[in-house]
Amino acid sequence: MFNWFYNPQETFNMWDLTHVLTIMFILFIYIVIFIFRFQLKPYRKQIRLFIGTLLILSRLNLDIWYVLTGTWSVQQALPIELCSIASLAVGIMLLTKNRFLFETFYFIGIAGAIQALITPDLLFGFPQFRFLQFFIDHFLLILGPLIMIWLYAYKITFFSLIKAFLTINLIAAIVFIINLLIDANYMFLIHKPRSTSLLDILGPYPYYLIALEGIVIIVFFILYLPFISKKQCVK
Repeated sequence: MFNWFYNPQETFNMWDLTHVLTIMFILFIYIVIFIFRFQLKPYRKQIRLFIGTLLILSRLNLDIWYVLTGTWSVQQALPIELCSIASLAVGIMLLTKNRFLFETFYFIGIAGAIQALITPDLLFGFPQFRFLQFFIDHFLLILGPLIMIWLYAYKITFFSLIKAFLTINLIAAIVFIINLLIDANYMFLIHKPRSTSLLDILGPYPYYLIALEGIVIIVFFILYLPFISKKQCVK
């Protein structure tokens, strides 16, 4: 049982069969929910509250895992990685229907979660707790904003994109200062991750941070494209 909970010897291998099948399964669930979105509308409140609660519990369970496995440290376990911040923000957004959180973390959450799912910074393989928590959390992080779009008809405007870009830079500035104070590398603002990632093609530090700014703008604009020329409203 403890081996399932914590077994460093059972490592994660990026793009092995398990990783590919996990991504395919996640995509399948998104497609199914999208196809049946109209049938799900009568239950949208229960779905929204359920996913919001799961996102917050997911982060709390990760903290418990850090403590029980003796791996908690201020340098790696604070909830200030971008996806941790986004998970908590999207969870709160779903519980409260907060429009500002929806607008900003539609971009931040989805963009960050996609990158994390494709190139996970993950040590523990399937079926360990950390593997399951990681993929479930990022799956829900993308699903949360999509639920508000598919079931509540929430819309994104160009100003939403601006808000998200300013917000992610504000978060990065705060986290960068925290990194300097505690000798950490949250959000990879001090150096690249230890595992293979998309950052590897962006040059050495600090140039990859500058390149990331341009990539963020491009990715955010791509996420904005489905809303161009559509009536901006919230039901």
